[in-house]
Amino acid sequence: MASFSGNELTNEQIDELRDAFERYDLDANGTLSAKDVRLALISVGYEITEAELYDLIHSVAVSDGQELDLQKFMRMMAPRMAHVDSDQTLCRTFSIIDRDRDGYVSVQDVRAIMVVLGEVVTDDDIKDICRAVDMDGDGRISLRDFIGFMHSPI
Repeated sequence: MASFSGNELTNEQIDELRDAFERYDLDANGTLSAKDVRLALISVGYEITEAELYDLIHSVAVSDGQELDLQKFMRMMAPRMAHVDSDQTLCRTFSIIDRDRDGYVSVQDVRAIMVVLGEVVTDDDIKDICRAVDMDGDGRISLRDFIGFMHSPI
């Protein structure tokens, strides 16, 4: 485990943050803009407002403007990673994905979030994702399915 600002991160969390950072460092310059940071945060399950985003960035990049390198990104995220899998956070994430607010995540919702995250997936991939997350097998992804899946060991 590595410590960032007194907060322990598992190797898995470090890898997840590094992957998110690298995925959104589109120009490969080793830094993320505020917009890129927000996308990276969403990809690890952490949705925040624009004001919260800028507060977070300023907490680790006081004099360097709004660009974050990997070390600052890790330092910023370390205290928040403990909360990513909380049911409250998962409920907020579910509500973001459930675009039509009907209480279920549809194939179209999954496709849309994959596009936002920059993931290239086929229709078969999306169907496989939906089948995996549909814990009760009723053909729909409910909040209960989503939370159950997110807490299940992969």
